[in-house]
Amino acid sequence: MVYSSMTSPAYGSFVQLEQSAERDVGAFQEWAFSCGVEMGNGFYLAQTEIDGKEDWYSATSEGGAEGEQVLYIPGGMILSAANIAAEFDGYADAAVGIVEYEEGMQHLIPQFYLFLKVLMEYEQGVDSPYFAWLNSLPRQWNTAVSMDTFCMSCLPPYIRGLCQTERDQCATFKEALQPFEYLSPDTKANDSLLTFAYNVVFTRSFPTDDGSGDTRIAPMADMLNHGYPDNASLMYDPQSMDAYVILKDNVEPGEPLTISYGQPTNPSRFLATYGFLNEAPATYCKILFTNPSQELIDVGYSPELMLFYTDGTVAQPVWDVLLYSRLEKRAELSHVAQAFYQAHMTGDEDTKNAIHAQYQRDTCNALLRHLNHIIIEIEDLKVKMYSIKDASNHPRLPLLTRHHDMVIETFKNVREYVTNMNN
Repeated sequence: MVYSSMTSPAYGSFVQLEQSAERDVGAFQEWAFSCGVEMGNGFYLAQTEIDGKEDWYSATSEGGAEGEQVLYIPGGMILSAANIAAEFDGYADAAVGIVEYEEGMQHLIPQFYLFLKVLMEYEQGVDSPYFAWLNSLPRQWNTAVSMDTFCMSCLPPYIRGLCQTERDQCATFKEALQPFEYLSPDTKANDSLLTFAYNVVFTRSFPTDDGSGDTRIAPMADMLNHGYPDNASLMYDPQSMDAYVILKDNVEPGEPLTISYGQPTNPSRFLATYGFLNEAPATYCKILFTNPSQELIDVGYSPELMLFYTDGTVAQPVWDVLLYSRLEKRAELSHVAQAFYQAHMTGDEDTKNAIHAQYQRDTCNALLRHLNHIIIEIEDLKVKMYSIKDASNHPRLPLLTRHHDMVIETFKNVREYVTNMNN
């Protein structure tokens, strides 16, 4: 299908992007019903406020039992990256090539197709079949790509790195639009619109789990917030692409319905990508290595594994990585490092525990130095945040303050735990 630039509707017929713009969820629900969406068990949407901004959540007035279907969305409503790529039939190859060429971004091609689609639907204004959906979406975002320069300067290294990755991805998406002929120059130059489209895609799309490599947005199902543990799941019919929300657990009437956005033990990543903080049982320990060896990675160097728990306990990979990183740097201890590595890879816990016991005080002291450094660093950043004269110009500061408080509290609990171990 060959695309051509469309005649733009009159101003006022577009989705308004100002942060104060009203989210017309009522019209969205009417549109969803007309498209064939079916709601079971008294499924409804309710308004709330999260992190200082308007938000919506899903619930049922009747509750439900595990295995019950509470929402059906016909496949024709669903935005599928694979279908969009086929629809473009090669006309987006030059734009997609820019994303493919960028190191580390090849896995984001599905999201880029969705990004193009959202922009093309926006350009059609009220003539787009997705206008009601787009007009129901947030305009105020707390994601990394929406943060201002001052907010970015108030972030410690780990979350700042996550946020910068998001911002770099968004910049590449914007650059990749330039050779795409079927969007107007005004759209390509509208930074607020491009940021809106990026936020829509990265906060509301999820890869399918059927091995197809597709990434989809299912309007109405995208109104389910993240939960840990989650009580519902989004499933697709492999033939029709119809979507279903199925309860994973019994839910009470009025209880919010939630799905998992993934990685519940990394609240910093949730803030960077989704713009909210989740109540996580643990957080990444923030130990960073610039060029980790493959052996260090094998031992467990990963944000998903190296966790501090809110009760102060420490995940085993933190101890393993911290010990091995110190052993591998000292030539005279290379034989110990090799023995520890082999024990880890073969599951020889007795040998690992013996080496840990031998170097426990040294490892605990290193961990305490790290904990004290991070706590002081974040407390200094909080002082900087409080020093700003007009905080109203930086509406994301309260959210960042909560993030910093959460990290400090967890790290102080861990410090107490490790101090007691070391005595």
